[in-house]
Amino acid sequence: MTPKASLASFAAFSLWMGIVGFGGGWAVSQRIKRTVVLERQWLSEAAFVETFSVSSALPGTTATNLLTMLGAALVGLPGAVVGAIGFLTPSVALMIAFGASYTRLREVHALATFLDGMSFATVGVVGAVSVDLGRSAVKSKLSLGIAAGAAAALATRSLHLAIVIAVAGAAGAILLRDGAGSEPSPPPVSSPRPMVLLALPAALVAGSLSLTLFLVFARIGIVTFGGGFAMIPPIEHEVVGVNGWLDPSAFNDAMVLGQVTPGPVAIAATFIGYRVDGLSGALAATLGIFGPPFVLSVLVARSLAAFRANLVVRGFLRGVAPAVVGVIAAAAVSLWRTSVHDTFGACIAFAAFALLARYPKLSPLVPLLAGGVVTIVVHR
Repeated sequence: MTPKASLASFAAFSLWMGIVGFGGGWAVSQRIKRTVVLERQWLSEAAFVETFSVSSALPGTTATNLLTMLGAALVGLPGAVVGAIGFLTPSVALMIAFGASYTRLREVHALATFLDGMSFATVGVVGAVSVDLGRSAVKSKLSLGIAAGAAAALATRSLHLAIVIAVAGAAGAILLRDGAGSEPSPPPVSSPRPMVLLALPAALVAGSLSLTLFLVFARIGIVTFGGGFAMIPPIEHEVVGVNGWLDPSAFNDAMVLGQVTPGPVAIAATFIGYRVDGLSGALAATLGIFGPPFVLSVLVARSLAAFRANLVVRGFLRGVAPAVVGVIAAAAVSLWRTSVHDTFGACIAFAAFALLARYPKLSPLVPLLAGGVVTIVVHR
């Protein structure tokens, strides 16, 4: 008989994943699988694989989507809520602390140099993520064309991310459909009245600037596929280019902090929100980037089998997958423009890229920390 998860046990598990969840969504997902399938046996491997596949195909961050859907399947709507909140709470707290002390920390020369070195390495890390994802997502001339087109459109700022995703998904829905069929899925979730969940963030962000932050990040969160790394170009566009909330250096530091803290890379939104409008801004940006994908994950968890069996949906996601590769490649180009200005920085970026391209299972923390240490040593 399969052991049954309780709300308390799933909440504690999600919180622990939030504390030890370094290395990005894919690494965290493997830790989740080991616990849920092998250690506690809350789900069969087939059910977990299906849930993971759908959660990674939805907009938002993979690990947060996965814990939301698992919580919904195992404990209902309360499980979805504690799954997302438990996972995000440790990294949100850290990002608020970083946001509050950022100006003082930047004045410490050694730490500023260390962050600069990590920002060089971040370029290579993001580039390597696109290569690793491309190994599974780009398998035909059509998918290669979609990936290259998405990268070119975003790197040159010719098209908005939402348009790129819509075009790629439409191409997939028309050209990349296959037969139906689905593996056994977890039991359906009772109706959560999800629209109520959308009203909660709006009630919590009353200030005009915080409301603007919420709307900006919600627009990014609901249309960005491929996890936190794919969110970098639209966040930079809105935060640095359109609104001028952060300068390029502070934005790069936000991306670095998003990678060296546990939790998803997109938790950088919390830091950005705090720097823009204090605690209410941090809350607004966090709710914006994670709220809409959370609601969508709960809705999809209710009818997982039907979602997977729909031919148009399957084709749409197959078109989006290679586009995500292009989106992340464009993120690397964008970060290069803002952080790499000399030969030394380029060498750090290429070294980080080569290391992760050669050893894709290596934690991104390794080249990030190495980049910071090497930069301190060289500058001394």
